[in-house]
Amino acid sequence: MKRFLAICGALALALSACSSSGGTPAPTNAAAPNASAAPNASAAPNASAATIAPITITMLAPEYSATTATADFWTALVKKFEAAYPTVTVNVSTVSWNDITQKITTEVTTKQYPDIVNLNTFASYAADGLIYPADQIVDAKTLADIVPTFANNSKYNGVQYAVPDLASDRQMFYNKDIFTKAGIANPPTTWTELTADCQKIKAAVPADTYCFAVPLGHEEAQAEFTIWTGGNGGTLFANGKWTINAQANVDALKYVKTLVDAGYTQPNPAGTDRTSGAYALFSQGKAAMVNASVSAVAWLQDNKSTVNYGVAPFVAADGKKPITLGVQDYFFAFKKTGNQPAVQAFLSFLYQPANYADFLTAAGGFLPATTSAASTVLQTNPWMKPFIDALPNAIFYPNDQAAWPAVQGALQQTVGTAVQGADPQKVLDAIQATAEAGG
Repeated sequence: MKRFLAICGALALALSACSSSGGTPAPTNAAAPNASAAPNASAAPNASAATIAPITITMLAPEYSATTATADFWTALVKKFEAAYPTVTVNVSTVSWNDITQKITTEVTTKQYPDIVNLNTFASYAADGLIYPADQIVDAKTLADIVPTFANNSKYNGVQYAVPDLASDRQMFYNKDIFTKAGIANPPTTWTELTADCQKIKAAVPADTYCFAVPLGHEEAQAEFTIWTGGNGGTLFANGKWTINAQANVDALKYVKTLVDAGYTQPNPAGTDRTSGAYALFSQGKAAMVNASVSAVAWLQDNKSTVNYGVAPFVAADGKKPITLGVQDYFFAFKKTGNQPAVQAFLSFLYQPANYADFLTAAGGFLPATTSAASTVLQTNPWMKPFIDALPNAIFYPNDQAAWPAVQGALQQTVGTAVQGADPQKVLDAIQATAEAGG
């Protein structure tokens, strides 16, 4: 929460600095210095195009959009970059979020390291000494422009190893027309209210329409798990210890299981992915509610959804405070002989204001990671206000723990079974063991 309070302050400052003409981003050099991310003495100097020896670098990146917008962006950016840096060739591989974790794991295991990776985890690679500090993968000007809260969430053992590309938080999306049909005036705020509303919705809609779409499939089960457990006061890691199998988390899964057993969710949450499953159901009017990212707004537009929807805070357990899930993705770079100047040149080129604005657009509507971009985003995207308002209640994944990628993988593979027949306690005990073993 403290991390995202700082983001709110940074975004508010950026807004207050906007000119009355609107739409003009604050100049990059006006950003407050990020002292904690200042280049260290070992950082390599920025290389000019004339000084970089001929080299080919590779990048592994996810497809953020429902189309090929992200891949198309990288194609266009690489063309511009190679024109400015003729000795550098950049090959970008764009894969789905379903596949990228396994792909990078395979490449690291076989020591076929890409030069640059865009991913939602990095700490395990920092722990193994495989990646550069952040001050060696972007120039000092770019590093100083990163929102300090995001920079601090990009550290391992106090050293920043990654550069945030974007961030998001989440809210509950609800179908206003279904609510009206079921006689529900306002979205639920507690589990008791949710159960009562689901009973009304089930009685008012066809059998193939559900109260709540719950994606606990492989794509992003860790997110849905964290949302429900966080709403019960649960955590993943606290006070220096993993808390995957804490009672609050077990109880949260037991509650979700009551929704599944009552037929208030789609039949197979463990086999339902976020975008192709839960988002699709909601976009087609087949689900009254879904927990979704800020990027879902663009996803619904891209998929030409006509659903009349609203956005509200997540539902929390009775007597508990609602939370939102803050998610931050990163760029990091593997140490490879001779690749540092080209890596730094390419990522610094990406963060040039016009290029970075194009990246955010292609990614589909996320919170920017730079102070200079914040004002423009808030001015031109007023629909983001509920997501900004939720930031003080945000919780994060424990990305600074080296075991997190393995824990995330275990959650993606197995936690869905806890609401479809398996014992929630035993499922979480097994994931806890993975965490405590360090992955």
